[in-house]
Amino acid sequence: MSPEITIKKDYILIEPKKGTDYSEIHRGVARLFYVDEIPKKNRIWVFREGPEKFPYDDLHKLKDIIKENYPNGHKINKTAIVIESEFQSSMAESFKQVAKDLPFEIRIFSDIQAAEDWVKCKS
Repeated sequence: MSPEITIKKDYILIEPKKGTDYSEIHRGVARLFYVDEIPKKNRIWVFREGPEKFPYDDLHKLKDIIKENYPNGHKINKTAIVIESEFQSSMAESFKQVAKDLPFEIRIFSDIQAAEDWVKCKS
């Protein structure tokens, strides 16, 4: 199942179902790049606690998919990752390191409001 995607005024909110699953995240990334109705805006991914099915090796695959499909000339420059569990924090920090050469900044938050404030900030 694909994550829920909500188009907000200042960003796109992506909410996978409970847990962390590579195939669901992959489907969400694909929708962001290939569905024309989804505007090119900064993003907030919110992960809920639940079953974790996300091997470390998949972080590299995910980065490669994003890098290959990132739209040229777009101003998507921030992605916030909101986490609830220690495992998610560890995976998010690992992804941030793996993805450091992507053309946008990634920050990790435990609070949705802080993530919104950062993504909306024009700096």
